[in-house]
Amino acid sequence: MEGCNSFPFRFCNELCSTGFTLVPNLILKYSSRLNLSSNDILVLLACFYFQQQGKNELKNKDFTRLLNMPEKGVKTSIESMTARGLMSENGYDLCGLFEKISDIWAVDNIMQEAHQEVATSGEQISDGETQSQHFHALLQAFEREFGRALSQIECATIFSWHKDKGYSELIILEALKRAVLRGILNLTYIDRILGQWSKKNLRTTQEVDKHEEQYLSSRLLNKEKGQSDREARIKDKEDKYKDIYIS
Repeated sequence: MEGCNSFPFRFCNELCSTGFTLVPNLILKYSSRLNLSSNDILVLLACFYFQQQGKNELKNKDFTRLLNMPEKGVKTSIESMTARGLMSENGYDLCGLFEKISDIWAVDNIMQEAHQEVATSGEQISDGETQSQHFHALLQAFEREFGRALSQIECATIFSWHKDKGYSELIILEALKRAVLRGILNLTYIDRILGQWSKKNLRTTQEVDKHEEQYLSSRLLNKEKGQSDREARIKDKEDKYKDIYIS
């Protein structure tokens, strides 16, 4: 009986009786790609703790007391994750976090399947990890310009441009740049740009720039030959996208 009252026994008893906080390992695995700071991770751990304790109506001071973190740090972390769509603006709903994790997981699986296909075909994989990193960097460029996380379908579309259609990373980014300048932020438009360049066998950014310079020079020459402003406006309306890709 004396052993039951010993400090080690009581400690172990309380350690087990107070329970454990379950946290999905994918959050930790993808923390860097989610751009989670150490404070963000602590706040998320606290969210899981409170949820599993059945406490849903939370305030910043609840996190401060649990984590021994200044309330300003808690507030900054929550605002940052909310702005990135990882937490909801109303309450501490983490659906956005899991949607983002799902997207990253989907991309990883797409890359893994592609590597398996290459391995099965007997082709050499130069550096699978490097390819994966380049693809993630490409996706991050799209997310920065779109101002939001990409969906699984959008990720698969971008991967298809590179893997199935053979567009280089640089040419995809060049098409993205033109879409941004035009203010048309959707993959359908970018796909049309890439399609037009492909039809003209424009495979590098230098070839694209040279071809567009030739097109603009041709338009200027036509105007100098007497094309009226009205005719020019009609032509511009008919070819509304020619300043972005040449048909």
